[in-house]
Amino acid sequence: MKSLSQDKYLFRFFPLFLIAYEFCTNMSNDMYLPALPIIADDFFASISLVQFTIAAWLGGNTAVQLIIGPLSDRYGRRPILLGGGVLFLLATLGCATAPSLSFLICARFLQGIGVCSMMVSGYASIHDLYDDQKSIHILVWMGTAAVIAPAIGPLLGGLLLLVTDWRGIFFSLFALASASILALWFSMPESTSAKSPQSLKIKSLLSSYRKIISNASFMISAACFAFLYGGIIGWITSSPFILLETLQLTPTTFGYLQIPVFGGYIVGAQLVKFFLEKYGKEKVISLGLAVSLLSGIFLVIFSFILPSSPLSFVIPLACYCTGFGFAAAPLNRVTLTSTTQQKGMAMAVFYLTMTGIGTGVSVILSIFHETAFSASVVIGASALASLLLNRFRKKNEARDQNQET
Repeated sequence: MKSLSQDKYLFRFFPLFLIAYEFCTNMSNDMYLPALPIIADDFFASISLVQFTIAAWLGGNTAVQLIIGPLSDRYGRRPILLGGGVLFLLATLGCATAPSLSFLICARFLQGIGVCSMMVSGYASIHDLYDDQKSIHILVWMGTAAVIAPAIGPLLGGLLLLVTDWRGIFFSLFALASASILALWFSMPESTSAKSPQSLKIKSLLSSYRKIISNASFMISAACFAFLYGGIIGWITSSPFILLETLQLTPTTFGYLQIPVFGGYIVGAQLVKFFLEKYGKEKVISLGLAVSLLSGIFLVIFSFILPSSPLSFVIPLACYCTGFGFAAAPLNRVTLTSTTQQKGMAMAVFYLTMTGIGTGVSVILSIFHETAFSASVVIGASALASLLLNRFRKKNEARDQNQET
């Protein structure tokens, strides 16, 4: 197994290869979106039923986080991430060869578990290895990669549909992910040195998780991030219904319209470095949440008065993602540094909160998606919940500081 002293040249490229792998894992939930109506036709199912493949992916993300966190603390970040990568590849092949919709849903669930190993172990390794400034810088780029996927994933999927079928999309994803995992095999160091067997004992696990969950600052910050992320998941889930089914746009047009939406995140994420140095983490977080909430309000208004125009959804969502780009990396860092517990377990609780709320939003929109307006309300409500939670967090921290003095 590699250590920090081994392969120092390759270690320098570890963040780059981790970003590339995260890009692939996120593409697994975006590249096939233009093919949802085609998948529905192939399996003689409704598009709302096929939308459960999105919820299954999110459910796989959520299901094993509390196990993967302690495993990565006990056995290390590297074996858990790479082992999950193998599972991700096998599940992607399962999606490509699925003989039925139920099989596809199960394969998507396993895909989500593979993604979970990357999110928990990969992000924990960044917090392990780097200080505040460097980690936020890397987190900005990881977040950018995570959002480039939904920006260009549907477009790539739509273009692939011109030369292949929906199964070809998953085969292409398998090839991309294989290259990224191979690069990580040679470049990823082991970032945790304390691997106590006690970390997997039930009593120790319960004690550590209890300390994390009882940490109000940590949990409120995690929920704040999760609801903001929930609005993004709301768009990913509902955009095929709104743009493809309701507005009858082509898969290629659907892909092009995702570029400005998620391009907004890239703009926000790149500007955050300048604002972070000038104003600090808290002001940047507040600004980002305010932008997202205002965008959510305009989304609700435009979807009600101009429901037949794609721009009624694309423009507000682009602004929403810009706000998310501002807030995401500093809010991620604030959350993970508010606890002294092992980073694997802390990252597991953080990611569980994020994907749990995201899954809930996806399931709600898969079941209740009668109008584009109702989807817009859910996205706007997510932004409002995030802003209110952040205000509550700051008041709670201020109260704790006053009690200490």
